[in-house]
Amino acid sequence: MYNPRMLAEYIEQLCDTFRDAICVTDREGVVVLVNKRHAELTGIPKEKMTGSRIQDMVQNGIFDVVLNPRIVETGQKVSSVQNLFNGRTLLLDGHPVKDTSGHVAYVVTVIRDVTALTELREEVMAQKELLETFQTLSSDGITGNQYPRVVQSQAMQRLYAEAVAIAETDATVLLQGETGVGKDVVARHIHRKSQRADAPFVKVDCGSIPENLIETELFGYVPGSFSGASKSGKAGLVEAASSGTLFLDEIGELPMTMQSRLLRVLQDWEVMRVGATRPKKVDVRVIAATNKDLEKEVAKGAFRSDLYYRLKVAVLNIPALRSRRADILPLAQSFLTYYAKKYHKNIHLSEEAEHILQAHSWPGNVRELENLVQGLVVTCKHGSIEARDLSGIRPAVMHDDKDSAFALPSIEGRSLKSIMKEVETAVIEKGMRQYGSISELSRHFQMDRSTIFRKVKEIEAARRD
Repeated sequence: MYNPRMLAEYIEQLCDTFRDAICVTDREGVVVLVNKRHAELTGIPKEKMTGSRIQDMVQNGIFDVVLNPRIVETGQKVSSVQNLFNGRTLLLDGHPVKDTSGHVAYVVTVIRDVTALTELREEVMAQKELLETFQTLSSDGITGNQYPRVVQSQAMQRLYAEAVAIAETDATVLLQGETGVGKDVVARHIHRKSQRADAPFVKVDCGSIPENLIETELFGYVPGSFSGASKSGKAGLVEAASSGTLFLDEIGELPMTMQSRLLRVLQDWEVMRVGATRPKKVDVRVIAATNKDLEKEVAKGAFRSDLYYRLKVAVLNIPALRSRRADILPLAQSFLTYYAKKYHKNIHLSEEAEHILQAHSWPGNVRELENLVQGLVVTCKHGSIEARDLSGIRPAVMHDDKDSAFALPSIEGRSLKSIMKEVETAVIEKGMRQYGSISELSRHFQMDRSTIFRKVKEIEAARRD
């Protein structure tokens, strides 16, 4: 049964549950009740406040504003800002409590910390920035499509067993392997098998972001950092991955200046936005991938040794497709099923075509296989992919002797321009296999990086067409 006296016994404890500070005074300005939060904000113990007159505290310089007289006089709610002796700024909302005669008997003042409100506003802005970053990720397609996960070969079965064991920890992972072997697929598998599976997986292609933008893309910026910056600032990809997994693809392409910034994230789990004066804590699992030999890059001075050793915690080496031939046909069939459904076609591989696919060297690995199958599905005019449709691929070469004779392309009935284009394509493809990246290839060929980049993209587009 409801008992007002019993409620009165617990009134102080009830007030202590409020997140805001509470101060109750009588009509003369004498404090009759304050809660625990009031003592935390003002630094004045409950015992010292209770029984004191608010007006006396103003005269003594403890407070600079008193609401009680105005509320008692007007009987209306009053709001104001209070500056304390300890430097805090508080927001006051005073409310009258009237007796049966309509006179003010008590004044209840609810007090909020302006500093806390500012922090709350910053938190809301941060969430908005993260949302905008996620929307950008979705619209840019930066997370990409997944290759089918095929583990028919013993090599891949062992690899995925190791990946699952690593996923159960929060260790930083370094994935190594040639271009196109499926490092992205392994990274996503680790994420899905980890305790962070329900959190974001954010992929960053370190080799494709322009060098002048990579700092703001990775680490974000505060309002007014530079001309053209968003007025509200922007969260970087590292923050966007917080509580989840950050996948840094082509980590070997990261500029040296950004390597030092990334090292701070791995050492202190803090990120400093461009233009910021204080860092923010992040909780993120890092998976890095590279087709380079980072030890050689360290020896050449092209990669920071301290960052390399921070990344080299759990290392997985993903074998090339030619080293796991049991996966070739299952992968081809998976891609065939996907693209046949996408383009509304009913197509299958003939036995002769399967033999050719199985014997190919696959210098471009799984990516080359996918592009080939997609092209076959698009161009095939009958229900079966035959050997004649695969005339463009050759059986695996058992060795790659640098001094062996160069095989010229067929010249009959062709223009010199088309012949030279084929030679150039072959040289660029071999260069990419040998050196692993556009930056290294441009250095060895002594050509501008943008020229090599354009030629590589033209080759990739020609294979898709």
